[in-house]
Amino acid sequence: MTALPLFDPADLLAAAESVEPLPHTIARLATLVADPDFDIRDITETVSLDVSLTADLLRRANAAALGHRSTISSVQDAVVRIGPSMLLSLSLASGVGKRMLHALPAYGLGPGALWARSVAASIAAEGIRSRARVPVPPEVGTAALLHDFGKLVLAKHFGKQILETLALAAATDGTDLLETEQVVFGINHAEIGALVAESWGLPLTIVDGIRDHHESHPDLSPVSAAVGLACAMSFEVTTRDPDADEIEVRAARRRDITPLLDILQLDAADYHAIVAAACERFDEVSDQYA
Repeated sequence: MTALPLFDPADLLAAAESVEPLPHTIARLATLVADPDFDIRDITETVSLDVSLTADLLRRANAAALGHRSTISSVQDAVVRIGPSMLLSLSLASGVGKRMLHALPAYGLGPGALWARSVAASIAAEGIRSRARVPVPPEVGTAALLHDFGKLVLAKHFGKQILETLALAAATDGTDLLETEQVVFGINHAEIGALVAESWGLPLTIVDGIRDHHESHPDLSPVSAAVGLACAMSFEVTTRDPDADEIEVRAARRRDITPLLDILQLDAADYHAIVAAACERFDEVSDQYA
């Protein structure tokens, strides 16, 4: 497909950049966690200065679903118990979660499905990070959580009818929906999501992970490879019916993930083990992201 875009990409760029910003505390946390030499004291201080985030962190740290045996009463103990990576994902979830609950029929997603898929990807990314045989930065979980945020920008900007027409065109032509987005809009949801993350001041590793999550080639960074692999895994975590016929589930099953596994030095056995663990973890803690 080589036709010129039917819409002005500049309009979408403006829409992406006008998305409601993240609270300053969360942007600051993202920067700290992305620093390989971060100091846990800086993270603790950042959280402590935000009353709302402190209360939310302590509530989550003491939630039975996280398997804690003793009461957590200080921010430092909560940060240590949860870990900086999970802290960042949970904090970000509180800022964007409600925006991701709407149905997106064009993508085969009912109410809450996009959010569930995003949480599953974040959990899978943590599993990939712990099992990969190359270093994967801790912010990968946040990049995975936000990987499909660009779909919301498309949905808000164009509305249900145009997106459903887009999906029909893709199905009729036998093309990938991502490719159809690129042809019709001049930009795709992965690029839009990256622009949103950049406008929020999030670290470049997160921006790149979001932008590249549909890519599958040997030149990807470990973060981008991990986010792409987590995206593929998220379909298995949230869609356990082998007969599922959702648009994006079908696309995910056609995707070649071999380059992603090679970058992360993982094999098929690792893949299945991570998916199994992610399914169990998703069932345990997905409500913590609500």
